[in-house]
Formats: sequence, C-alpha cells, structure tokens
Amino acid sequence: MICKLLVFSLSVASAFKLEGSLAKPAQEIGIKNAAASKPLGLHLRGGADATQVAKYLVYFVSGFMFIPAGRDIVSPGAAVMPDDDKLIGKMFDDKSKPAYTFMWNAWGLNWIMLSIMKIMAVTSGNADFTKLGFVADAAAVAMMIKGWVPEFAPFLAMFGLETLALGKLAFA
Repeated sequence: MICKLLVFSLSVASAFKLEGSLAKPAQEIGIKNAAASKPLGLHLRGGADATQVAKYLVYFVSGFMFIPAGRDIVSPGAAVMPDDDKLIGKMFDDKSKPAYTFMWNAWGLNWIMLSIMKIMAVTSGNADFTKLGFVADAAAVAMMIKGWVPEFAPFLAMFGLETLALGKLAFA
C-alpha cells in the first residue's frame, strides 16, 4: 500500500515542472524575454488547463455513477461493481420488506439526478449549481469518512477528486 502511495505521489509530482529560477532575477542579468522573467512556480507540463481537467473529472465521475445507480433502478441488489456483494449486504438486502425495490429505485434515481445536475451545471457554467454540486459531494465525502466502510474506498477517492474539481470550478 505504501509503495502504491509513493508511486502515485511521484506520478503526480512528475506532472509538474518548476518554471523560473531561484538564481538572480532575469532583469539583473539582462535577459529581456518573457519566458525568463516568469515568476517562480509550479505549472503542469504541456500547459494543461486545470479548469478543463476539472470539467472532465466531473464528467467522468458523474457519468460513472450511472453504472451503480442504473443498477439500483434496473436490478436492485445485483452485484455489478467489485465488492458489491459485501457492500449491498451492509446497506439494505432484505427483499422481503415491501419497500425494498422502491428504496433502491429511489436511491438510484437520486444519484442519477445529482449526476445530471452536476454535468449540466459544469457544461452551462452555472456557478450556483456548481456550488450546490460541490456541497453535495463534500457532504457525501464527509459521510463516507464518518461511516467508513472499506468497500466505499473507490467511491471516496472518486468523490474526493470530484469535490476538488467542483471546488476549482465554483470558487477559483
């Protein structure tokens, strides 16, 4: 696990390059070009636009949620994701209850609508709904951390990234 974390952090760090110089400022040594006079800082290699990356991240996570949420509507309780057999059993698996199908259908429909709302907010540039999506994701992440269930780890990672992306889009 620590090895994976190290590889991941090195991968992220290598995506950045240091621009500028800690030595003498460009003006002191007589360099007049704009590249040499840039302030010292980290910039993504290749000039990737952080806003565009954030949009694609929201599109990916929100779009991905159609898989488990769609399952909740079409086939409640079916295992379609890794560890679903364990996760569903920890939530609501008593098919004898009269509201079993209704609750799974409502749960899935709510996730789909939240996903559509976030996609539309980002596509249209609607700041209010982007902030609402941020709050919804931040609350979901907080609840996942509070009621930690190991099977939620992939969702925690995805929603954590989407929360950061929505924060970038809403507040930057």
